[in-house]
Amino acid sequence: MWLAALGAILSPVLLIMDLGRPRLFLNMLRVFKHKSPMSVGAWVVFAFSACAIPGVIALELHVRQVFGGGINELLKILAGVLVAGSAFWGILLATYTGVLLGATTIPAWFLHRLLLPIHFGTAGLGSAAALLELLGHRIAPLNGLGYLAAAIETALWIWLELDKHGAADRALHEGSSGWLIRGGEIFSGPLALILRLTNLVPFAAFSFLLGAFISRFGWLAAGKVSACDPEAVFASQR
Repeated sequence: MWLAALGAILSPVLLIMDLGRPRLFLNMLRVFKHKSPMSVGAWVVFAFSACAIPGVIALELHVRQVFGGGINELLKILAGVLVAGSAFWGILLATYTGVLLGATTIPAWFLHRLLLPIHFGTAGLGSAAALLELLGHRIAPLNGLGYLAAAIETALWIWLELDKHGAADRALHEGSSGWLIRGGEIFSGPLALILRLTNLVPFAAFSFLLGAFISRFGWLAAGKVSACDPEAVFASQR
């Protein structure tokens, strides 16, 4: 929950820095447009922060038993509700980057708009499990999440290799951007899965984190290459 609260603090700050002015972020919260990825994303960030930050405070107050009796029990219930809310909004926040990229007109991203949210969500879930394992939390549920994330990433890698669109998305399969994406998927997919099967959990966790990190740069690089490729733009519009 402390990691979640840290993310809840940094996310609005980074979004405000990206927008340039704090007032723009507040203006986005004045209305809710369900057809606008930016509007939905701003509200998801707000909802996640509104659950995670009070959640960790309530949890700490309960654990440290700052208040006794009934108040401490109420803090326990409140912490449980806020933790559940953090988990729910956190899932949406993890997929948000993929949704936002897929909503653009850049060929390499738009053509894989269904894959991207799944990939980013799975990468976020697997990275969270991997980080907790590297911090010493070696429990069965985290190992199960690691298996699930690695299996999904393996399936997505195979899907990406088979679902080719010629010139429209060749940035995903050729050049440095293609190798970054392929390398990231291999590290977070089949390699992480094999390492878990051989009970090398710390190496599997590190492999997944490395793969998820590399794939971020790969998808961004592929988008830039695809946007500057006139043939890719024309091919995607056919």
